[in-house]
Amino acid sequence: MATVDQLVFRAQNMALSNDPIEAEAAVNDAYADIVVACQLKIGTATKTLTSGQSVYSISSNWTISDFGALQYLEYLALGSSQAYILEQINMDEILALNATNPLGATRQYAFIGLDTIRVWPEPQTTGDTMTVYYAKVPDTLVLGDTPPDVPAQWHSLIALGAAARLADAVGEDQSLSSTLDARYQVGLDRFEKWLTRRGGRGARRIQSGYLRSPRRPFHDNSTYYSAASR
Repeated sequence: MATVDQLVFRAQNMALSNDPIEAEAAVNDAYADIVVACQLKIGTATKTLTSGQSVYSISSNWTISDFGALQYLEYLALGSSQAYILEQINMDEILALNATNPLGATRQYAFIGLDTIRVWPEPQTTGDTMTVYYAKVPDTLVLGDTPPDVPAQWHSLIALGAAARLADAVGEDQSLSSTLDARYQVGLDRFEKWLTRRGGRGARRIQSGYLRSPRRPFHDNSTYYSAASR
């Protein structure tokens, strides 16, 4: 387990930098990048929707201040006990769909910029709710802290990411910056694979129902007999 002081020292050594203040900022940036990218810290928030309103701000309507990345949106119609996940599409599709003047259950959404969501069709009933599941930005670390949201054996990845940012900020050795960034990307990929393995293995699903395209038995066309070919 490493403290911020140790991570700053390691980052400076790898980046050949003597700026501890810039190194501390780089450690926090790398830490936040890992936590959000790997979705290590999850939050939820629920908003009651208004009939006819299709645009919602994550920071204002859900009052979320630590939003890092969206996982999914869960929609629950008023009076229903079964929620469902909205499908993500792009804004061009939303605009095209709106031209059809649709009615019915809200089932899709698109992002507008970094913080705003537009749903389609717009809610028909005031009282429907939408729950945001999202990756949270971690709290800023200070000297003496230990990163609580990254496993201790992967704290070296934070230092590596910070070193890559620090070398790029200094800009004196772009080759070193590129090398450190490549190592960081490889380490991040390894960490994500470790997280996948940590989640466990599940048995393969048994296929049920009818096959869409049943396989035909093996046959040799040359053995076919046709009276018309005589």
